[in-house]
Amino acid sequence: MTVTLGPLRIDAVTELDHWPFAPAELFPAVTPEQLGDHRGHLDLSITTYLVRTPDQTVLFDAGNGNAKERPVLLAHHQFDTPYLDRLAATGVMPEDVDVVIATHLHPDHCGGFTQLVDGSWDPTFPRARYLIAADEYAWLQEVHAAAPEGGVAADLARTFEDSVLPVVEAGLVELIDLPYEVTDGITLRSLPGHTTAHLIAELSGGGQHALVSGDVLHHPFQFSDLTLAQGGDVDPVAAAESRRTLCELAVERDALLLPAHFGPGRIDRASDGFRYHPAPLGVA
Repeated sequence: MTVTLGPLRIDAVTELDHWPFAPAELFPAVTPEQLGDHRGHLDLSITTYLVRTPDQTVLFDAGNGNAKERPVLLAHHQFDTPYLDRLAATGVMPEDVDVVIATHLHPDHCGGFTQLVDGSWDPTFPRARYLIAADEYAWLQEVHAAAPEGGVAADLARTFEDSVLPVVEAGLVELIDLPYEVTDGITLRSLPGHTTAHLIAELSGGGQHALVSGDVLHHPFQFSDLTLAQGGDVDPVAAAESRRTLCELAVERDALLLPAHFGPGRIDRASDGFRYHPAPLGVA
């Protein structure tokens, strides 16, 4: 499915359609009232966004990637998905991508930066500039340098080693300060809290707007309580502020929301905060 914003063409490229989590695993403080009628696991997805401009092909995030060793973060461990085939179905091959942007450096967003080729982790998008917020890179580099032997930190260090460092060594990474204009109609801005320097993208064209929101929000029921923290939020207070900022921005611009882990949609105000309305790509 495709949506156009003036000269921008946007396609969702989904790596994983069904990614289930127990509610308390995803949101440790979740209450029965917040869950409402929901029963069982929460079914997320892993979705990236391909944006074609008149002169550049830009990919936001690259998914988890296949064959990654994540023995602690088992939800990220040893994927085997046809992600690159799905990318090719949009008419884009890895060598066609000009820019890859990391909303942040968690494994399911940057793992796909590399692929295993003859026992080596090679850049998946060999011609691309990989744009990473400088503070985000510094955080993960520090985790790796500490050489953690166990726990989540060990898998984050593995992420740096097999997914980030190879593109750095290939000379493909550009560390950026925010805000940052990628090209006409694509501006990156900081919305921290989930990670140190999490970013979103503001897309605009033809008088229309969209927001690539990464992990600012993980599930639609967070709209009813923007203070509900996800287990990976490094700063829950800042993350809640960023969720509110995102919602305000989406309402102000009547922007299409493009999240990483649930479907595109629109946001409007409600008496108790904000409401989310699914809007599949193809509906501008």
